[in-house]
Amino acid sequence: MSIDNPEEKAFLYELYTMTQDDMDVQVSMYDVGSALGLEKDDASAMAENLFIQGVAELKTLSGGIGITRQGLEALDVKVAPKSNGEVLTLGTSTIIEDQGQKALEKILQEIKKCLAQTQQPYEQLEEIVIDIKTIETQMLSPTPKTAIIREILRSLHNSLKISGPKDLTAKLNGLVTS
Repeated sequence: MSIDNPEEKAFLYELYTMTQDDMDVQVSMYDVGSALGLEKDDASAMAENLFIQGVAELKTLSGGIGITRQGLEALDVKVAPKSNGEVLTLGTSTIIEDQGQKALEKILQEIKKCLAQTQQPYEQLEEIVIDIKTIETQMLSPTPKTAIIREILRSLHNSLKISGPKDLTAKLNGLVTS
């Protein structure tokens, strides 16, 4: 599928940029339009045209939109297959092993990405950043302790379960209880 209208293609590309090519991320259609100098009505009309073509999707009634696989393909972006049901685990040993380190790296990247895309009150943001830094400091140890990491992840889970994405909080919960 190709998009012939240059304005629609620019809108889709801006959506791609704002979502960092993640099909699970949503951004405001009005923010996408504003980045291109469009008024709200024009941004809404442009987004509707993209919905009809199947390259973008409406995620919330308040104007949250996301890019679809077809949208990525229309921009000639290679879509990596998703590994559904990926389970992150810290392991059961006293010291974090390789699998646990990889799981931590992945979840910390997701948390940082989430923080960059959401508005958090300063106090909550500060608490989350300090928890992340505490994990990173613990991982500098030659023998990072699983129990310490698990407790910090529990704190992060509690902080994010109110305003964080459900899939991220589910992964955090899985790490805490594994």
